[in-house]
Amino acid sequence: MIEKQNRMKKSTLLRIGIVVFVVIAAITLIYNYYLISPTTHYAGVDKFGIKEIYPTKTGGEEWFMNMDDPGSDPRIGGEGPPSKFVQQNDDGSWKVRSTEVRYGVLTSSGYHPDLITTLNQQALAAKGNMQSPNDWKNVEMTGYFKVNSFTDSNQNGGPHIELLARGGRNTNDIGTIDGLSRQCEATTYHSNTYVDDRVKFEKDLEHTIGYTTGDPEKQHAISPLVGRWIGVKAVFYNLPDGSVRLEQWIDENSNNNWHRVLKYTDDGNWGGGTPNCGGPDTQIITWGGPIAIFRWDNIDDMDVKYFSVREIKPPS
Repeated sequence: MIEKQNRMKKSTLLRIGIVVFVVIAAITLIYNYYLISPTTHYAGVDKFGIKEIYPTKTGGEEWFMNMDDPGSDPRIGGEGPPSKFVQQNDDGSWKVRSTEVRYGVLTSSGYHPDLITTLNQQALAAKGNMQSPNDWKNVEMTGYFKVNSFTDSNQNGGPHIELLARGGRNTNDIGTIDGLSRQCEATTYHSNTYVDDRVKFEKDLEHTIGYTTGDPEKQHAISPLVGRWIGVKAVFYNLPDGSVRLEQWIDENSNNNWHRVLKYTDDGNWGGGTPNCGGPDTQIITWGGPIAIFRWDNIDDMDVKYFSVREIKPPS
């Protein structure tokens, strides 16, 4: 009888152990594969009422879209032709009809190419900024987008939304600064969200020959974008060990509930391009740049609202 009870006890413990193992494995899978935080603790809300993942740095740089007239703002520009907002919609959002949009956002110091004295990436890493001490570096960029239609073009990649920071103007200018191509000014991290449900990070170390290969990405990360609102956040911040963390967050149902869909740490092993900007093809972009950019390609009818760029206090 005692032996039978012991066998039953062992069997029960085994079943409990299996259940615990399955639960732990499921949590690990959700966190590490899907990269979704089980519980998102928000830092606050911005002026539009949008939840913030990380707190704004005390005294740090902030910019919020002028929802009355987003094309008339002294802190936009520096990047490509001016974005044309063709009409304001009934819900207060703005419509853009262009297949190639580059909406540059400046810090309070503006964009002054004459203040960019070097594009040598090792010198920039030592200096900490490209143009000014308050360049965009540790940032949380946010925007809401509604894709109404897109083209079948693959120029600059398939139809997608792209948030990028840490550089200056993305240019094909053949001029030089301190002996290096002006195209090194485009050194940036990119967070891409594709209309077909894919998300991806890119690193550009010289426009465009410096784009990395083997970029971190995830298929089926979101639902297809057409005909609905979605919130997108790109977060870039330095870590104490000299690496840089990249995160993409999504508000899938446009109800201010955010989850992380992609995370990557650039620790100096991400390369593959052929840049000639004073650093290796695996250069970590640890410095700030004067322009943060909201970009999209091959989307010919888009409604947008609530863009913002905030300098954040990185998590410790």
